[in-house]
Amino acid sequence: MSLHRHACSSIHRLALVVGATMLFAGAAHAAQTTPPNEPADVCPALKHIVEASDFKQLRTGPAAQLPGVESTEDCRANAHAYDCHWRAHWQADGFVNDPLEEMGADIAACFPNVVHDVNTPTRQHFIVTTAGRRVNVTASVQGQNELRLRITR
Repeated sequence: MSLHRHACSSIHRLALVVGATMLFAGAAHAAQTTPPNEPADVCPALKHIVEASDFKQLRTGPAAQLPGVESTEDCRANAHAYDCHWRAHWQADGFVNDPLEEMGADIAACFPNVVHDVNTPTRQHFIVTTAGRRVNVTASVQGQNELRLRITR
Protein backbone atom coordinates (compact mmCIF):
# COMPACT_ATOMS: atom_id res chain seq x y z
CA MET A 1 0.00 0.00 0.00
CA SER A 2 2.85 2.33 0.80
CA LEU A 3 4.41 1.79 -2.65
CA HIS A 4 1.06 2.54 -4.34
CA ARG A 5 0.65 5.75 -2.31
CA HIS A 6 4.21 6.84 -3.20
CA ALA A 7 3.61 6.19 -6.93
CA CYS A 8 0.35 8.16 -6.88
CA SER A 9 2.03 11.01 -5.03
CA SER A 10 4.82 11.14 -7.64
CA ILE A 11 2.30 11.14 -10.49
CA HIS A 12 0.37 13.99 -8.86
CA ARG A 13 3.55 16.02 -8.40
CA LEU A 14 4.53 15.42 -12.02
CA ALA A 15 1.06 16.47 -13.18
CA LEU A 16 1.32 19.67 -11.13
CA VAL A 17 4.74 20.49 -12.59
CA VAL A 18 3.56 19.85 -16.16
CA GLY A 19 0.40 21.90 -15.58
CA ALA A 20 2.34 24.80 -14.09
CA THR A 21 4.81 24.72 -16.98
CA MET A 22 1.99 24.80 -19.53
CA LEU A 23 0.28 27.64 -17.69
CA PHE A 24 3.52 29.65 -17.58
CA ALA A 25 4.18 29.03 -21.28
CA GLY A 26 0.63 30.10 -22.16
CA ALA A 27 0.95 33.29 -20.12
CA ALA A 28 4.28 34.13 -21.76
CA HIS A 29 2.77 33.61 -25.21
CA ALA A 30 -0.25 35.78 -24.36
CA ALA A 31 2.03 38.56 -23.12
CA GLN A 32 3.50 39.04 -26.58
CA THR A 33 1.43 41.84 -28.10
CA THR A 34 2.78 42.06 -31.65
CA PRO A 35 4.56 39.20 -33.35
CA PRO A 36 7.89 40.40 -34.76
CA ASN A 37 6.98 39.90 -38.44
CA GLU A 38 3.74 41.85 -38.32
CA PRO A 39 3.55 45.56 -39.03
CA ALA A 40 2.88 47.93 -36.17
CA ASP A 41 -0.67 49.21 -35.69
CA VAL A 42 -1.13 52.15 -38.03
CA CYS A 43 -4.61 53.15 -36.74
CA PRO A 44 -3.59 55.52 -33.93
CA ALA A 45 -1.39 57.57 -36.28
CA LEU A 46 -3.95 57.54 -39.11
CA LYS A 47 -6.75 58.66 -36.80
CA HIS A 48 -4.56 61.43 -35.38
CA ILE A 49 -3.72 62.68 -38.88
CA VAL A 50 -7.30 62.53 -40.20
CA GLU A 51 -8.67 64.35 -37.13
CA ALA A 52 -6.04 67.14 -37.24
CA SER A 53 -7.46 70.62 -37.76
CA ASP A 54 -4.21 71.81 -39.40
CA PHE A 55 -1.87 69.27 -40.97
CA LYS A 56 1.12 71.61 -40.51
CA GLN A 57 1.00 70.95 -36.75
CA LEU A 58 1.60 67.23 -37.35
CA ARG A 59 5.26 67.68 -38.26
CA THR A 60 6.23 68.30 -34.64
CA GLY A 61 4.08 65.64 -32.96
CA PRO A 62 5.09 62.00 -32.56
CA ALA A 63 1.44 60.87 -32.57
CA ALA A 64 1.34 61.30 -36.37
CA GLN A 65 4.43 59.13 -36.90
CA LEU A 66 3.37 56.36 -39.26
CA PRO A 67 5.00 52.96 -38.76
CA GLY A 68 7.86 52.60 -41.22
CA VAL A 69 8.33 56.35 -41.75
CA GLU A 70 11.85 57.08 -40.56
CA SER A 71 11.37 60.78 -39.81
CA THR A 72 9.07 63.71 -40.34
CA GLU A 73 11.35 64.65 -43.24
CA ASP A 74 9.55 61.94 -45.22
CA CYS A 75 6.29 63.89 -44.86
CA ARG A 76 5.17 67.22 -46.24
CA ALA A 77 2.30 69.16 -44.75
CA ASN A 78 0.27 72.26 -45.38
CA ALA A 79 -3.08 73.40 -44.03
CA HIS A 80 -5.09 71.04 -46.27
CA ALA A 81 -2.77 68.13 -47.15
CA TYR A 82 -0.46 65.65 -45.45
CA ASP A 83 1.79 63.71 -47.81
CA CYS A 84 4.24 60.98 -46.73
CA HIS A 85 6.38 58.45 -48.55
CA TRP A 86 8.44 55.56 -47.22
CA ARG A 87 9.74 52.12 -48.02
CA ALA A 88 7.62 49.33 -46.62
CA HIS A 89 9.92 47.27 -44.38
CA TRP A 90 7.39 44.81 -43.05
CA GLN A 91 6.93 41.36 -44.48
CA ALA A 92 3.64 39.89 -45.54
CA ASP A 93 1.57 38.97 -42.49
CA GLY A 94 0.27 35.72 -43.94
CA PHE A 95 -2.96 37.28 -45.21
CA VAL A 96 -1.81 40.07 -47.53
CA ASN A 97 1.27 39.82 -49.69
CA ASP A 98 1.77 43.40 -50.76
CA PRO A 99 2.27 46.53 -48.66
CA LEU A 100 -0.29 48.61 -50.61
CA GLU A 101 -3.00 46.03 -49.97
CA GLU A 102 -1.90 45.89 -46.32
CA MET A 103 -2.16 49.68 -46.03
CA GLY A 104 -5.56 49.68 -47.75
CA ALA A 105 -6.85 47.02 -45.37
CA ASP A 106 -5.55 49.03 -42.41
CA ILE A 107 -7.22 52.23 -43.61
CA ALA A 108 -10.54 50.43 -44.14
CA ALA A 109 -10.33 48.86 -40.68
CA CYS A 110 -9.35 52.05 -38.83
CA PHE A 111 -12.40 54.16 -39.61
CA PRO A 112 -16.07 53.35 -39.03
CA ASN A 113 -17.30 55.85 -41.66
CA VAL A 114 -15.18 55.05 -44.69
CA VAL A 115 -15.95 54.52 -48.37
CA HIS A 116 -13.37 52.63 -50.44
CA ASP A 117 -13.98 53.91 -53.97
CA VAL A 118 -10.73 53.09 -55.84
CA ASN A 119 -8.90 49.79 -55.59
CA THR A 120 -6.20 49.18 -58.20
CA PRO A 121 -2.84 47.40 -57.97
CA THR A 122 -1.10 50.80 -57.61
CA ARG A 123 -3.68 53.00 -55.85
CA GLN A 124 -6.21 52.77 -53.03
CA HIS A 125 -8.55 55.71 -52.36
CA PHE A 126 -10.87 56.20 -49.40
CA ILE A 127 -13.27 58.89 -48.26
CA VAL A 128 -13.46 59.19 -44.49
CA THR A 129 -16.36 61.14 -43.03
CA THR A 130 -15.71 62.69 -39.62
CA ALA A 131 -17.71 65.22 -37.62
CA GLY A 132 -18.48 67.85 -40.27
CA ARG A 133 -15.56 66.89 -42.53
CA ARG A 134 -14.85 64.77 -45.52
CA VAL A 135 -11.25 63.61 -45.77
CA ASN A 136 -9.63 61.89 -48.76
CA VAL A 137 -7.06 59.22 -47.97
CA THR A 138 -5.00 57.92 -50.88
CA ALA A 139 -2.38 55.21 -50.62
CA SER A 140 -0.31 54.51 -53.72
CA VAL A 141 2.81 52.74 -54.88
CA GLN A 142 5.74 54.96 -55.85
CA GLY A 143 8.23 52.19 -56.61
CA GLN A 144 8.99 48.68 -55.45
CA ASN A 145 7.75 48.60 -51.83
CA GLU A 146 7.73 52.39 -51.70
CA LEU A 147 4.42 53.75 -50.49
CA ARG A 148 2.89 57.18 -50.56
CA LEU A 149 0.07 58.23 -48.28
CA ARG A 150 -1.71 61.48 -49.08
CA ILE A 151 -4.49 62.79 -46.85
CA THR A 152 -6.42 65.85 -47.99
CA ARG A 153 -9.55 67.78 -47.18
